[in-house]
Amino acid sequence: MQSQLYPYLAFENAKSAIEYYQRVFGATDVYRLSPQPEQAQQFGLPADADLDSMTMHGGFTILGTKLECSDAFHGAPQPSSQITLMLDINNEDAASAKAADDFYEQLVASDEVKITMPFAEQFWGGKMGQFVDKYGITWMLHTSPWSIAADHQ
Repeated sequence: MQSQLYPYLAFENAKSAIEYYQRVFGATDVYRLSPQPEQAQQFGLPADADLDSMTMHGGFTILGTKLECSDAFHGAPQPSSQITLMLDINNEDAASAKAADDFYEQLVASDEVKITMPFAEQFWGGKMGQFVDKYGITWMLHTSPWSIAADHQ
């Protein structure tokens, strides 16, 4: 079966969230679609809603991982400790390992995430760190040699 799983995030204002991820995380491949008047009714939006400031669907890429998002049209989004987003990087590729290190340094320098576990060498031969972004989303940054990892073969 051919299938993919994309994290789909809901924000009070996805337009602002996308800007945050561009600035702090270096998000690339950014796109955003505002609802058109015909979708406004479907989402239960008031007739005078500023549709250009709203996001019906958007997305971005962080370290090669695609994420998608939208405004939370059905109520205020609530962070959950049940799910953590893990960015898993092959450290056997020098450019990828450097990108992970640079990414972590960018996060620390931004002072816009809470580091809950510094990105450091681990006993299994990789590096791992954890942080929480300004929306309460927990992220892991992980690097390891994919050639010996069972889930990458």
